[in-house]
Amino acid sequence: MLTYLDRTLSKKDKRKVARYMKEYNNMKAIIKSKELKLSPKLTSTIQESPVQESGNNTSEPEKLAILSSEVDELRNIRMRLDAAYHYAKPLHKLIWDECFIDDRMDADIYYGNDIPKRTYYREKNILMSVVAECLEIGTNMHHERTK
Repeated sequence: MLTYLDRTLSKKDKRKVARYMKEYNNMKAIIKSKELKLSPKLTSTIQESPVQESGNNTSEPEKLAILSSEVDELRNIRMRLDAAYHYAKPLHKLIWDECFIDDRMDADIYYGNDIPKRTYYREKNILMSVVAECLEIGTNMHHERTK
């Protein structure tokens, strides 16, 4: 039923999940800046184009298509993170905010908020497991369930 709670994340997966959680607030700005690159330019520019170098065969429409797919991927990740954050317990939101966004030390968080050390680390691991499940990171068990 709640098999994501039984799964232990590898160090590599934990680092990946933590990186996404740390970038949660910055993602909106990154998405917006990439969307601005996709918007049509109102002024035309004339550029001399040198002889095309070998290995650089990417046209402007291809570059825009690649950028568009990157924006779609980032939006998808942001929506998944939004869901994980929105439905998180208040303690999980506190851990996410203070540990991953504010980059505070674990000891400062659990001492400063009167959370028992053992409870803090247990809840932090649960939070990271939920986010990993939402992002389908380290989902060996996820694939086994869907077969």
